[in-house]
Amino acid sequence: MIVLGITNNDLSGACLVRDDQILSAVSEERFTRVKDHRIWPTQSIEFVLSQAGMTLRDIDYVAYGWNAGFNADKHLPLYFDRIVDEVRHNPEGLALFRKRITDEINNDKEKRAEFDDFVSTQGLTGKAYYIDHHECHALGAYVCSPFDDALTLTCDGRGDFQSLTLTYYSPHEARVLQRETSIDSLGYFYGRITHLLGYKPNRHEGKITGLAAFGDPEKLLGVMQRMIRFEDGRIKAECGELFLPSYQGYSDSLQNLLAKEKPEDIAAAVQRHTENLLVAVVTHHLEQCGSSNLCLAGGVFGNVKLNQRLREIPAVKNVYVLPCMGDGGLALAAAVGTAYLKNGTRFRNPAMTLGPEARTQSQNINLINRDYPQLAYHNPANLIEVLVEALLENQVLGMFKGKMEFGPRALCNRSIVYHAKDAEVNDWLNKRMHRTEFMPFGPVTAIEQAPHCYIGWTEDQVAADTMTMTYDCHPQFIEASPAVVHIDGTARPQVIRPQADRFMHRLLTAWHDRTGQSALINTSFNRHEEPIVCSSQDALAALEEGMIDLLVMSESLIVWRRGKNSFALQRFE
Repeated sequence: MIVLGITNNDLSGACLVRDDQILSAVSEERFTRVKDHRIWPTQSIEFVLSQAGMTLRDIDYVAYGWNAGFNADKHLPLYFDRIVDEVRHNPEGLALFRKRITDEINNDKEKRAEFDDFVSTQGLTGKAYYIDHHECHALGAYVCSPFDDALTLTCDGRGDFQSLTLTYYSPHEARVLQRETSIDSLGYFYGRITHLLGYKPNRHEGKITGLAAFGDPEKLLGVMQRMIRFEDGRIKAECGELFLPSYQGYSDSLQNLLAKEKPEDIAAAVQRHTENLLVAVVTHHLEQCGSSNLCLAGGVFGNVKLNQRLREIPAVKNVYVLPCMGDGGLALAAAVGTAYLKNGTRFRNPAMTLGPEARTQSQNINLINRDYPQLAYHNPANLIEVLVEALLENQVLGMFKGKMEFGPRALCNRSIVYHAKDAEVNDWLNKRMHRTEFMPFGPVTAIEQAPHCYIGWTEDQVAADTMTMTYDCHPQFIEASPAVVHIDGTARPQVIRPQADRFMHRLLTAWHDRTGQSALINTSFNRHEEPIVCSSQDALAALEEGMIDLLVMSESLIVWRRGKNSFALQRFE
């Protein structure tokens, strides 16, 4: 069975699944070079089909995880009960409540119509398969997890009249235990504070997570509790002066209340309260559902500190976070979800290296010779040794190799790599990339060294393979690798298994053998507010502009600016 998954809302993209294989997946922004591009994913669809040598005629289903519509069974009792509660306890919030429902009805019509028009014009009407937004998130997480049974939590701003679901999955059952309306939205709650602090909601929440570690979470926790709370097993928002289920609109009361507060204290409070609320939701159901495994999907679970808190719930055995957890991952989630619903197919812990290839050595050499006379290159027989020497000489490496990763994390195929000894690197390297970050760079560590770095990490915790969770760090690691440890003593690791990335595993092992260091920096290969590099030209342009010192291409070449790199001048020029 062949399934094409498509998303065109928030972050557009496409994914192609054949039988029990995810063949490819890519986001449209990587081709258009516009961050979070919300256009029809023409190039993404063309890419995944061409990679498989297929056309639309070969597709059995085209799957969509947005705007499946209001479902009486799922939504009517939920909204009836919630409206009654609002009438009884917060009647002044009814107008705001009604506006959220109206917005929910209207917001996605244009994007759904875009998909429907594609289906109609391409003769795919009988093949269209619509999945409820939060069910799509949940299916993506469970179907890709390594678990046979799991409690699956979804949480985001909103989608198909919901902002949170909790579902128990096993091979024989899919039972929804809880749904929350798009009024009672933790995604909007966190995004509103992101916007209030001067950042872009639904994009820069990670900056708030990083900033939170510098603040006092207790000082303003009471204010956050007045906005949204856990009550009788449910998440309940208080629509009014302090909270709206929207990224827009801030009352004078709220702005005056927080005007004199430190941004880091505000960030710390929203982070702590979000963690507390979702820990309460999960704990409430763990006691009843009989599973100790937890799967997470939805944009809120881009929050790596939150994911750590959920892992640390005593009754939780293991956590899987779908690596493409946000709405940009819905193309993959819809495709694998459809395969599961139709045939029971699982895709356990799939690799995210699903995008365009970095091209061959000869292709890249031809490109450089033709279009980049200002760049020089070399094909050393001992490339790993050369890179260790380069890192010792404080060279910033750009990794452009293999297939581009799908999802928000660069996992060393499209990464910038540097040593983790320099405590000041977060300042100067972020300036090179025009970034403003409060979270340190993430460490990349060979699996053999991971137990000595990250407290509580075990080999079955595959969430750490894709940088989706923080860990408290061992003291000796904090001392040895200050560039990748946050002020609170945590790090967001990528653990490298040799079968997943033999090249990086060899580099990390050689680096450890030479220096005793257990990690290198891994940060995404892109400028601030630009997508991660996709093509050879993208990577070479970054080298030309001085974002990196050396470019590693296709695990064989190193490339540098001719006459401008002291390390290369001494060895190759």
